[in-house]
Amino acid sequence: MLNNLETLFAPAKKLAELNKSQFEKAMAAQQAAAKEYVALTESRIKAAAAIKDMESLSAFVKDQVELAQSSFEKVQAESKALMEEAKAYNEEVIKLIQEGNAVVTEEVKSTVKKAAKKAA
Repeated sequence: MLNNLETLFAPAKKLAELNKSQFEKAMAAQQAAAKEYVALTESRIKAAAAIKDMESLSAFVKDQVELAQSSFEKVQAESKALMEEAKAYNEEVIKLIQEGNAVVTEEVKSTVKKAAKKAA
């Protein structure tokens, strides 16, 4: 009934590739974040171990406050980037679904025309 399966399944194949790419990006981002968090934790443990007096304690606390502020700003920036990425992904998914619908519609119309000609 459907003569051109490659054309019919092309949008689904593109969607599968898009999903694979998104998954790989997410995994890479998680790995990078985990490595960064481990390094940060190690550095903060070393900094805490280096506290010997009130002056070094004060410097440690000040660094922690600055780290909290910069971490908050980083999370905000990363959240914004993630939202933009999600929006682009959703737009691409919608485009691929519309493309798939158009292909199926065209194939059905073509099949109906051929069947009508054979019936006539």
